[in-house]
Parts: sequence; C-alpha cells; structure tokens
Amino acid sequence: MKIALLFPGIGYQCEKPLLYYAQKICSQYQYETIQVPYTNLPRSIPEAFSDACAQTENYLDSIHWDSYEDILFISKSIGTAVAASFAKKHGVSCRNIYYTPLAQTFDFAPQAGIAFHGTCDFWAETAVIEEKCREHRLPLYIIDNASHSLELQAEKCTVRQNIGILEKVMKVSEQYIAHGIYYRALQSGEICRELFRGFIRRQNVQKCLRKENGAWVIKDAPFIDDWSENDYQFLVKCLKNTVETGGLVYGAFCGNALKGFASVESALFGSAQEYLDLSCIHISEDMRGKGIGSILFDTAKDWAKKKGGKKLYISSHSAVETQAFYNAMGCVDAQEYNQHHVELEPYDRQLECLL
Repeated sequence: MKIALLFPGIGYQCEKPLLYYAQKICSQYQYETIQVPYTNLPRSIPEAFSDACAQTENYLDSIHWDSYEDILFISKSIGTAVAASFAKKHGVSCRNIYYTPLAQTFDFAPQAGIAFHGTCDFWAETAVIEEKCREHRLPLYIIDNASHSLELQAEKCTVRQNIGILEKVMKVSEQYIAHGIYYRALQSGEICRELFRGFIRRQNVQKCLRKENGAWVIKDAPFIDDWSENDYQFLVKCLKNTVETGGLVYGAFCGNALKGFASVESALFGSAQEYLDLSCIHISEDMRGKGIGSILFDTAKDWAKKKGGKKLYISSHSAVETQAFYNAMGCVDAQEYNQHHVELEPYDRQLECLL
C-alpha cells in the first residue's frame, strides 16, 4: 500500500497548482492521498507552525503507518516544517517533496527527498536554503527569479512562462513520485569508476541514419553499442576534466545509483562564439523511456544559456532512436560543424539546438 500526504502552507492550499497537480500525479500512480486540512493559521511563522502542528496531530492520529510500504510527504512552505517535525516526532519513515522549504524546516533533520526554491522567495534566503540542503544531502532545484509560489513576477513574465516552470517542476516531481529519481550536479571528486557500477550503457541498434547525396536516409546497421572497461576509464577522465574546467556534469539518480547523466563543456566555440558543446548525454538501459533524457537535456540548455551560449551543439549517435529523441528536443542539423567531432565520429550527425 502507498500513501501520500499533502501539507499546505499558510496561504497556499491544496487547490493551488503545485499541490493540486502533485496530488493528481500521486493518484495516477495509485497512491492513497490525504490533504492535511489545518486552517485559520496566523501570519506569524512561529504561531502558525504551532497551530498547524497541533491540528496535524489530531487529524493524522488514526493512521496506521506500519501498514504502508511507501509513505510520501508532499509539503509547501510552512508545511515543509510541519511535515518534517511530524515525521521526526512519530518516527515515520517517508520520502519527501519540499516545495519552497523555510529555514525552520531544517531544524527537524528532514528526511530524504527533493526540494524546490525560487531565488526571489522573500520567506527564505537562497544562500541559507542552499547551505541547509547541502548539509542534509537534499537535492535542490532552484528556479531563478521565482517567488515563494515558484512563479515569476507578473510584470516580468507571461502566463506561458509560469506554466513552463510548473511543467518542469511537475516533470521532476513525477519522476521522484513514480520512480524515486532525483537530479543533481556532480563534483569532480565523486566522479570515479565506482559511480558507474549500476549504469548499463548497452544499446541494441538496428537502424541508423546515413547521409547519401546530401540527404539523411535510414539504413540497416545492426550492432550492440556498449562500453569497455577502457571506455569507462576514459569517460571518468573526461567528465572530471569537464567539471574542473568549469563545465557541467549533471546526474540522474535512483537511490545511490547513477542512472543518467549529461555534460556540457564550458568553452564557447564557432565563428561567432555562440556554441556550447553537449559532450555527453546517456541513460542507463534499465531506466530509458521514463523522461530522464528530456530533463537532463533541458537542464543542459538552461545551464548553457546562463553561460552565454546561443546554441547547444550535439555530435549525435546516428541510431534512429537517438535521432528521434533529439528531434523531439527541437534539434536541427548544425549550421556550422565542429571538425573535431566530425573527425572523431564520422558517422555521427552534427546537430544544434537554439537556446
């Protein structure tokens, strides 16, 4: 049996977008869902926290926690502190989604989960939330210029931009709810051969694209693509170098196991210095088809744009499945080729994606 409990904020109830859609996702994956209905909370954080905790105690008193194999707490704002406090007090072992946690939340040693924070959240300082999440090893997703509701200020955005933020937040939330997948940037010191022990590179390729007379055509080209031990050692060396030279290596994890990763190099190139290189993006065979690749790709795009890139460059495997993925991500044939990639992988298709 699986149960998900939703802990709202002072003015952010379960009918509002983050909690409303999170509950919809939980129901989709057969979770029993409960909204914790504390009401009439004062605006003062200490008083509101005390009142919310008291109401929560009364409302959840009859739940038999031992009857559930998967317990998920989804909380917003002050609800993140209420959820963390309740779990600690009653010894409830649970997974968590913390939407815009407060500094006070971390007073209760929050359990494993994922957290979301906007850099314009006036209820919580970004530096404090980053430090607390690092201390508690809690993956943190930061939305630049977003408020406590994870929305951009009205005068600086469109409705479609806020819907786009909500979509990204829900994609990450759904993967955590359904599969326990979370994402974080990797540091050089943790990139080693052991990191890839649970990673399955294997790809059974049947058809590939080949360029004939200036056009890409599908050809039968069956082979098994996999990495040797030497390939893994070279990969480790390359990824460490990416981080150490200012690039990004971003991983998707299930538990402690790496199940996907993407890397972007830091150096701009091209005649107009507008490209940044998506040097890697791979998903473990056992976790493909779950949307991991699209989140990694979107993260790579966002990072490259912040670094001043205008286009993401991809030297892409020519397998039809790989090409279909990049097509879905909005990639097109590169206007300018990186000759290093062309010489290194002559069968690759050189692509770009506008940022």
